[in-house]
Amino acid sequence: MTSPNEFEASPGRPSSFDEWLQAFKEQASFFTGLKLDIGIPRWQLADVLPVLPFVGAGVGLATGLVFAVVRGVTDTGWLAAVLAVGAAVLITRALHEDGLADTADGLGPHGVAPERRLEIMRDSRNGTFGVLAIALSVLIKVACLAQFGGATGLVVLIAAHAVSRAAIAYPLLAFSPVQNDGLGVRVGKPSDNDVWLTIGIGVALAFLLLLGKGFFVAVLAPLAAVASAWAASHWIAKRLGGYTGDTLGAVQQKAEIVFLVVAALFIAS
Repeated sequence: MTSPNEFEASPGRPSSFDEWLQAFKEQASFFTGLKLDIGIPRWQLADVLPVLPFVGAGVGLATGLVFAVVRGVTDTGWLAAVLAVGAAVLITRALHEDGLADTADGLGPHGVAPERRLEIMRDSRNGTFGVLAIALSVLIKVACLAQFGGATGLVVLIAAHAVSRAAIAYPLLAFSPVQNDGLGVRVGKPSDNDVWLTIGIGVALAFLLLLGKGFFVAVLAPLAAVASAWAASHWIAKRLGGYTGDTLGAVQQKAEIVFLVVAALFIAS
């Protein structure tokens, strides 16, 4: 997982709607394959964290529409689920999946020093743990989505992507980057208020989207996703001493998967 290499002198936190829109476009360009005309990025991620759940919601909307259309045309849940998960991979250029695979390879082996784990994570080749992590991730997502109808799958995907992107904010606040280069350093250090605002926006969006499916699942799914991100962040930091760009991607993937599992367990269709 990487980040834009150059920034203009940071103007501080955006202060107007136009600036927030520009910040959204910058992060959308990074977190997806969209080629937006943004010039040199003006803001570090830490300056504009509250846009993350909206970027995630946009990804979820696109993948949810794929799911809803295919589900409506073919009435085949598994096909719609596979194509929706595939669409998410294409839209995001497998950014977070790559982080999940590298993190699994680095943290999978027992009795390995943190320095060696980081070396393994820098290796572009995927090992056994990484391949298994990706395979299980895709299978779980597809199995969860396959049971939903078109409209339900649409709102679940928007909510899952929104809250899981918001969850990335937590390790940025709680820990420090392990390396002196890479995404961890370039994102900057966010304020407490921005981190909790970001998570709050993600949870609120997910709650509102799922409320029509039941109050219990609307509360439980986003809270479970955030709790899983908290647990994963601490587990990773204990083994590495902090976070990297790859581990941020792994945290997002875990939060998304937990959200989908809870939704699949408590939503009828």
